[in-house]
Amino acid sequence: MYSYITKLFKENKDFVEQQVDFKSEKYYVLYFSTLVDVNLINNFIIKEIKSKNKKNDKNNQNNDGLNDKSFDQQKTNNQFEQSKNQRNENSKDANFNINEDKLTLQEIFDAVCVGGAEISNNYKKVVSEMLSGSVVICKKNSSYAIYAPCQGWEKRAITEPPTSAILKGPREGFVEDLHTNLSLLRRRLRSKDLVIEEQTVGKYSNSCVCICYIDSIADKTIVKKLRRKIKSINIDGIIDSSYIQALIEERPNTIFRQIGNTEKPEVAVAKMLEGRVVIVVEGSPLVLTVPYLLLEDFQSGDDYYSQPMRATFVRWIRLIGLLLAILLPGVYVALQSFHYGLLPIDFLISLLSSIEGISFPPLIEMLFVIFLFEILNEASIRMPKYLGMALSIIGALVLGDTAVKAGIISSPSVMIVAISGITLYIVPDQSNTGALLRVFYTIIGGVAGFFGLLVSFLFLTTYLINLDSYGTPFFAPYTPYVKKDKKDALIKKNLSQMTTRPQSIPNKNKVRMRNDK
Repeated sequence: MYSYITKLFKENKDFVEQQVDFKSEKYYVLYFSTLVDVNLINNFIIKEIKSKNKKNDKNNQNNDGLNDKSFDQQKTNNQFEQSKNQRNENSKDANFNINEDKLTLQEIFDAVCVGGAEISNNYKKVVSEMLSGSVVICKKNSSYAIYAPCQGWEKRAITEPPTSAILKGPREGFVEDLHTNLSLLRRRLRSKDLVIEEQTVGKYSNSCVCICYIDSIADKTIVKKLRRKIKSINIDGIIDSSYIQALIEERPNTIFRQIGNTEKPEVAVAKMLEGRVVIVVEGSPLVLTVPYLLLEDFQSGDDYYSQPMRATFVRWIRLIGLLLAILLPGVYVALQSFHYGLLPIDFLISLLSSIEGISFPPLIEMLFVIFLFEILNEASIRMPKYLGMALSIIGALVLGDTAVKAGIISSPSVMIVAISGITLYIVPDQSNTGALLRVFYTIIGGVAGFFGLLVSFLFLTTYLINLDSYGTPFFAPYTPYVKKDKKDALIKKNLSQMTTRPQSIPNKNKVRMRNDK
């Protein structure tokens, strides 16, 4: 085991090999300094082994009149004989699979004061544990080794997610550490029915992917399908949960996402209580939820901590805002190009005076303004914080005002794109899709007018109706129509009225709350 490990990792700078003497034999403590807590190793492993060795030497001095083996060695031999008769021949990795090399190793194992330590002769298992932050104790010319988890890398503190800020409610958010994220779920679901299954994905990254669900609620068909899809992934590495999302989507070529995501533990727990399955990926603060409904993007954590009337009003604002973001530039171009007769005469006169002297046709002008705003948006995001603020001021005020005065673009076009850009982020999870659809409908409006906008919008609606996410209709509960699920749709009812789980989400237990009245 020692030769195998050192041959694999001896060229690595962070590979540490530390020698420890025990019973006149040399043992080696192997680990990666970048993955472990060195203080934990020194205080609870190396120190304890040396202390055990001193006690053995003292016992040997007190019993120097005895030529036979010490009492401890006799006890170990007795354990050896008993375990040899009781061992299971089919279990090669059992902790007490007896071998002559393990007799002394068992005494070291007893001295190690770290939970989760094991003895194994499985080379791949030991290397995998070492790469996950475990320390390995072995000696030369031995096929057995002890591995003990001593993870100690730096991790980000639990803070409020920047993309899911709320006025009321829990402030905790997922982080990049897998165990921290699982603990956030376990603390909120103190139930024996919470199941966390783990799979390893990635040839080189060996990333842990956990499937979390409530056994008495979640539909087994969805769980089996997800388990099979994740197991079939054959890729070099998983960097973020977005990799898993792209690989388990049933229609990967559509611009609409079919897998939900969240950075809030209470949102993930609420979705599990409705029958969904949560996927937690090591190294990502974004967990995935399956199945997914389009309606989820119009809901927010704030909705469940405020009055139902307020939540209903805000959800309609989000829907109207997203429609404005997508359709407003196209409608403006269509009115200016084909249907200017529909405009009030006063507004038409004002519009004609503002576009006087503009050399570009309405469609080219609008696409240019959209393109300009997209450049400013990307630059402000990628630039350092303070430079990004200065760029926004220069781009929006100086550059925009100069372009209008120079006659390149008109002020109504700037206003229309500005309104569209603001409302686009009223539903953040649909901003990328909305930006693409905005360009598409702008071109349709400039080429075919209102008729083209109407036909293309009907086509888009029909397409969305035919989409589904793991058997759940994308447009539920409106298409298909599920009356009971409308209690938490665009119109939110009081919590006391939501006695059943959504029928749109496959689940085994329909009752969520019993009303004694």
